[in-house]
Amino acid sequence: MKAEIKKETDDGFGVEVHDNSGVQHKIGICYNGEKDGHLQDGYADEPSNRTADESEMVAQARRYARYHVYQETEYTPFPPEENLPGIKKVKQAIEDLSVEEFESYFSDAYDQVLSNHPSVTPPVPHPESVPQNGYILYLIDVYLDDTDEIEAVSDIHLQYLDDNGDKTQDWNNDPFPDRQSDARLQLFGKYVPSMEVFQEFVVYHLRCQLRDVYIGAGLEPPEQYRVLGRGNDELTGRYHNEEITVYEDYHLEEADIPGYELEFDYGFGELGKQSVINAKRKGIGAGNPDGADSRLANPSQDGEEGLLETISSVLRGSDTDQTET
Repeated sequence: MKAEIKKETDDGFGVEVHDNSGVQHKIGICYNGEKDGHLQDGYADEPSNRTADESEMVAQARRYARYHVYQETEYTPFPPEENLPGIKKVKQAIEDLSVEEFESYFSDAYDQVLSNHPSVTPPVPHPESVPQNGYILYLIDVYLDDTDEIEAVSDIHLQYLDDNGDKTQDWNNDPFPDRQSDARLQLFGKYVPSMEVFQEFVVYHLRCQLRDVYIGAGLEPPEQYRVLGRGNDELTGRYHNEEITVYEDYHLEEADIPGYELEFDYGFGELGKQSVINAKRKGIGAGNPDGADSRLANPSQDGEEGLLETISSVLRGSDTDQTET
């Protein structure tokens, strides 16, 4: 990807982009990140007349134009889900919290993430249209103060498929409804054994989001973000789309992609990491990452322990045996 700012207008910039296929784009990027016109000479103008890969090249060019404006000017023209500097700062702010401080902000989020388990009641009830193991995302906006410490977090918002199969959102209370958040967590049902490990998971999730900002703009991420797992939900859908061939399955923890690896261990060290990779490669929840994560916690959905709970029990038993001896 290559770009050059050709001019500055009353409301933004005119950016020339050459995508990874060599196609030239002329894109208007407003100061607030909105697109103001897009001309290109390599693909059909009507999206319905493009292949999936061609449409992705167009989308990448737009994201890269925003990225280039950020690199070359004082503006940060990103939405919360792609806010590169904001996500970095939020990641660091969460990483710097004590477990007690983290819990004061994210205890409800922890319960919500665990709510696929039968013994956990979600703080925000699931809509009736969402089946067990169905698609549902928990969105939490994080706001930083002038010192890049956490100022506030929103209530848990929901994104899911309605009765017609259309993606919809339920927005709950937000401390600053007229202000853009610095980052937006996009969490999902998962088994995480403790608040301390959940803090590690949220930090890891933000690393995956940062990976997706770069990949979505047609760039190879810096080494520290070459990790596997779910980050940006929109990009996860594109990775999962078989018609789009320009991406690898970066969202899959078990994916075999040179230079990328799973670096979250569920609090169980290498044993937890390898157990997840092996289970998913053997087909647990095949084709459905939501179902896979749920079954790792409780595969039969009947209250019995799942794979990760079993590992947790074994490790606790080993610790007890060592204490007694």
